[in-house]
Amino acid sequence: MDSRNRFVVVFLTVLNAFLTLLLCGLVRDTRQDVGALRTVLATKQDLVNVAVPKLTFFHEEKCTTCHSERRFAGSHNVRGQVERTVAHMGQMPDAPFTPDETARIHSSLEVFRCTQCHDADLLRRLAIKSPSERMRIVGEMAAKPGSRISPDEVTRILRAFEQMIGF
Repeated sequence: MDSRNRFVVVFLTVLNAFLTLLLCGLVRDTRQDVGALRTVLATKQDLVNVAVPKLTFFHEEKCTTCHSERRFAGSHNVRGQVERTVAHMGQMPDAPFTPDETARIHSSLEVFRCTQCHDADLLRRLAIKSPSERMRIVGEMAAKPGSRISPDEVTRILRAFEQMIGF
């Protein structure tokens, strides 16, 4: 019985040494992997690219067949001008719009107003902001002198932006 106990003790000691070496190897490999990681795992631009790969204006697909971009660059939405214009175009025989397309065109034209001063990348960066931050930013834009955005249009622009990016 004494030799049997000795065998068990030697076996467990060898097994423990083997497992310790294996664990040391895993720790070394993990340290190397952690050392190879970038300091910054994701930049804000990476997050923007994931959240909104491309900001597409639906009116460019649907309306620019007949209308030029200059047509949309003027000041829109004076007392519901966009709504009247899209409703009128929806009744035209060449341009029937479904209700979903009409909503998407409204959203697209609302956000398109922002591109008169800001580029699309800046608008895409709004996607990683919280809703309250977006509200604050668009509210600041409306408060600037010469802004074509009235304070009561801020929530409508934000709803349009959220519809465009899919929130």
